[in-house]
Parts: sequence; C-alpha cells; structure tokens
Amino acid sequence: MKGKIRVGIAGKSGPFENIKNALSQIDISKVKGKSVLIKPNIGREALPEHGYNTHPQAVAAVIEALQEAGAAKIAIGESPLVGINTFEAFKKAGITEIADKYEIELIDFDERKPVTANIPIPRVLKNTRIAAEVLEYDILVSVPVAKTHMHTQVTLGMKNLKGCLYRHEKVRYHQLEYIGHQFSEKTLDSAISDLSTILLPDITVVDGYIGMEGLGPSGGTPIKSDFAVASAHPIAADLFACVLMGINPEDVVHLKLVAKRNSFSMNLDHYLPPDNYTDFITSFELPPKTIALHFDDTIIYECEACSSCLSTLMLFLRRFRGDMNDFKLDDGKFHIAIGKGNKNVKDGTILVGNCTRNLNDKGIFVKGCPPVPTRIYEAITGTEPEENEPEVE
Repeated sequence: MKGKIRVGIAGKSGPFENIKNALSQIDISKVKGKSVLIKPNIGREALPEHGYNTHPQAVAAVIEALQEAGAAKIAIGESPLVGINTFEAFKKAGITEIADKYEIELIDFDERKPVTANIPIPRVLKNTRIAAEVLEYDILVSVPVAKTHMHTQVTLGMKNLKGCLYRHEKVRYHQLEYIGHQFSEKTLDSAISDLSTILLPDITVVDGYIGMEGLGPSGGTPIKSDFAVASAHPIAADLFACVLMGINPEDVVHLKLVAKRNSFSMNLDHYLPPDNYTDFITSFELPPKTIALHFDDTIIYECEACSSCLSTLMLFLRRFRGDMNDFKLDDGKFHIAIGKGNKNVKDGTILVGNCTRNLNDKGIFVKGCPPVPTRIYEAITGTEPEENEPEVE
C-alpha cells in the first residue's frame, strides 16, 4: 500500500534462501555504485550451530544480494568481545570461508584508531568512540542473529551496532550514569538510543535461522527458528523480528527510545510485511530476571554487569557449579559477584572480573574483562579443570 514501509520476511527455507527471499521483497537499489560495510554479529569464537553468531550462509546471501544490486565494494567488519581475536572469531564462525569465496575484505574494527563522535542532547553519552571504517563506507548493513538478551530483552539490528564501537567502549556502555536528569530506563537502553542519534543502519537483515533464547546473548539455548527479516528502514526489521520471536516490540525499551528520538513509528500498521508473515513465528523463551534461579544454593551479586560477564558467569556455572560445593560459605550457599555496582557482599565471595576489584578484600578476586570460565575455576580451586571443554558452548 502507498506510503507504507515495506518489510521483507521469509522462512522455512534455511539461512541462505530465507535471506535472499526477504531481501527480494524490498528495494536495495541505493547500494548501486556504493561502498557497503556488512556488520554481522560475530562476538565470540563459536560454530554456526550454537546460535551465538550470524550464520555464514546468511552473510553469503547478503553478499550475493548486494552484488546483484550493483554494490561497488563490499567488506565485512566486526569488533567482538574484549579479549576475542576478531579473525579467529571470523574463522570459527565460518565467515572467513565466505569472505574468501566472494573475495570480500574482512576488517577488524579494533586495528585502527577510532573516531570520537559527539552525541547531540545526550542521556548518558556525551561522546563515543566508533570504528573509523563504519564512517568511511557509504552504506552500513546490520546483519544480526536473532537472540534474547538479559539486559535489553532482544539483540537485533540496532543493538548489533554496539559492535561498531572500539574495543572497551562496548564495556563502557554497561557502566554509564545519567547526565543531569534521571530517566526510568536502564542506562544501557539509553546508551543505545544515544548511539542512534549519530549511527543507524541503512539496511537491516535479521538472521533468524538458528537463534538463541533464554539466557542470551551467549548463555542461552540455540533455537531453530528458521526465518529472516529485511528492511531499508532503521528499526522496521527489528520490530517484526520481535514479533517472529513471540515478543511484543513495545516491551523492548531500547527500540522505543530509538523510535522516539528519531521520530520512527512503533506502530506495525505503518509497515508492509508479506501477508503470511505470521506463519514464521517461533516463540523464544524470554531471559529470566536473574540467572541465580537456574542454580540451587547459589547467591549471585549482579549489579551493573555487562552481558560479557553475565554470559561468562553462566558458562562457568553450567560447567563447574557441581565442583563448587566445597566452597560454599557458612550459610550453605556458593557466593559469586559480577559488575561494578556491588557495594556489599558476604566475606568469602568469588569476585569475577575487573569491575569487582574494589571488593577484592572480601573474597577471591579473579581479574579479567571478563576472565574465561576455566580461569575462574583455577582461581577458586588452585587447580586446572580435568576435562578439556571449549569455553563457548
């Protein structure tokens, strides 16, 4: 219908065909003759079937669609979690093989000096450091994998742009305070909306082939949802990806803030998806309010922790919680803390990550940003774990 913004949606055909079909439903002619930067979600070294990273065949489909539309130059860029080697993550995720096949340049956003950009009318960010390449390419294509997120409900196209930030800048977004006026929203949600005032995707393509539900963005469970959403509007793909995940977009605070600050509509009636788009709904398990609910006899002090620490803690508890019974305190519980906001913890608590350094006289401090699960185990027990399992499931 005239005046409505078209949204491409497809499903039940695998990552490559889903995305090619979704992109065929929208106009991407603006890429013709332009340089295009693809920003997938490759945060850790993990295989495609784990649901952590954007599927390599999804990236392949985006590349082919861009080439067919006449893009003059295409590159793929990423800044993963702090401590993760970008090119090793690309390789493990299957992205290097795709880049070689299509002769596409891979870019580590952390290699060059970043650009510092000022935020107009900031809530929590007066300025932010962005990878230089992000501002040098004509077109930015956000290609996230559909996941739930313990802090932001979902992580999709808008949240994926946090990976355009330089190194520790991503961690800083979890450690901010409001400037002057106080708002009811989490500071992370406000930080994403601050970023949106200077950086928005030109095209968003959501890979929903194998997503992640529950304790996302990295401690959750893979879910084969088998859909794709595409739009040339900055948040339209995110809105409809939420619907396909069984989540009300109105419940996703950062999307509401981004919409308000950029005069975008949250009303789904203002967009034009295919008539059958509800055929592809797969309801995702929502993130719990606290991960302590999943582990008996465990007290978790979590205040202002980033998703990197949360996911590392989740992996540690999944793998090693059964070995920690000898380290319970006098209340019969195992105590562990993450996040810079903790002020009071019980003596003998395990303090995970550099942000807990101020409490290092209260228990066992494990440095790192964040430390890997095996490092936490070694700091507590004084020995290496017997089994040799991967740090990322």
